Amino acid sequence: MSSDATQRPLTPPDPLDSPSVSSKNDASAIATALHVMSTERAALAHLEHLYQNDARAQQDLARAVDLIAHTVRAAGKLVVCGVGKSGKIGRKIEATMNSLGIYSAFLHPTEALHGDLGLVRPNDTMLLISFSGRSPELLCLLPYIPTTVPIIALSSHTQPDACPLLSLHGPLGMGVLLPAPIHEEEEASLGVSAPTSSTTVALCLGDALAIATARKLHTDPGRGPADVFRSYHPGGAIGAAAAAAGATPSTTPSSGVSTTAFDSPSSSISLPWEDFSNGSSIPPFTLQQPPEHRLIPLDMLVPLDQIPTASKSPASDIRLLDILLTAIQHPTAKSWVFLSDSELVPPRRIRSLLSRHTDVDLLVSDAVAQDSGRPLSVSRANWFLVAESTPLAELRRLVSTSRDGPDPISVIAVVKDIASPDSCIGVMEAEDLWSG
Repeated sequence: MSSDATQRPLTPPDPLDSPSVSSKNDASAIATALHVMSTERAALAHLEHLYQNDARAQQDLARAVDLIAHTVRAAGKLVVCGVGKSGKIGRKIEATMNSLGIYSAFLHPTEALHGDLGLVRPNDTMLLISFSGRSPELLCLLPYIPTTVPIIALSSHTQPDACPLLSLHGPLGMGVLLPAPIHEEEEASLGVSAPTSSTTVALCLGDALAIATARKLHTDPGRGPADVFRSYHPGGAIGAAAAAAGATPSTTPSSGVSTTAFDSPSSSISLPWEDFSNGSSIPPFTLQQPPEHRLIPLDMLVPLDQIPTASKSPASDIRLLDILLTAIQHPTAKSWVFLSDSELVPPRRIRSLLSRHTDVDLLVSDAVAQDSGRPLSVSRANWFLVAESTPLAELRRLVSTSRDGPDPISVIAVVKDIASPDSCIGVMEAEDLWSG
């Protein structure tokens, strides 16, 4: 590099003085673009300064690298999760991790609550990305994440106990905070609150995490991060460059599963009768009850004594965030929450409300008013009492019939004795009758 280049100022020249600017409109557009670049450069400098000088940030970054490397070595994976622009950043981080041989998968939190939660295994680690640290979709997901799964939160928070994503999951100290603050609010910088500096900082920190983890994970001679990356990138310019250099990309490492485990169906299913001739090896056979006699699945019920009450008093002061935090702190309640002794909020109503209101500081009363008075809770007087001996088919028929009336059944309370409401075993949502 020439001496002239090394002495150039970092601040770009005023575009109005540039001879290449053809009009005033062009000058305005270029000035705006340069201001955005300068702002995001300042945000990255702020992030770099934090990790250069803050011992806690350095410690947590090292912990995050160790966690991910340990997880991958133990045949687990990194599950990346986020919504909105944070979700898009998460997908890029996931792609970078996989290209470096760090087994990763992206999980959309809304889809997770509709079946994709099966992606998460007890030996995985999760990376949650949320600038605010309290995205409703992520908070709703937390009660269903195994407590064995460590949480890494990439957020603007600088203290773990101030980040709801960490303070409400698993044992204290199990989570790791990766602070990603920005030097000033985006609206103050650019006049619009669109994620710009915050997503740039998050992406940079994700790249740093990926490269540092790859160097921690891939230490064998001839299989360093660069070798692994080339082996997973046989196409495009990178693959062409590797081929030209004579470095033939290696194939994906074998899983070690023998093909003999996948013989023809006849060899694995057809068994000689003499293997069972003494009767001792015959597997037990259980006669299933006819569907019309099957009873209510009691394992789907949530006992009332396990359902927490939102802590705010009076109930009119309860925010959506209070309900979320209460649900997260009591995972055995499966997201059921009492607003008061007589008002119960079912999980599906919580999720429905959050899908319509993204401001978690909104009062429940205001949210209900904005929804044309659609109630959030179900009064105890409106619970549908049913005896535990009621056949499942009969209960389904009653619930289906109620859907055509003015008051469809929502909360089902299963009792030992229909004449004694206090003998309630637990509650379930009407929709759960068809989930099993």
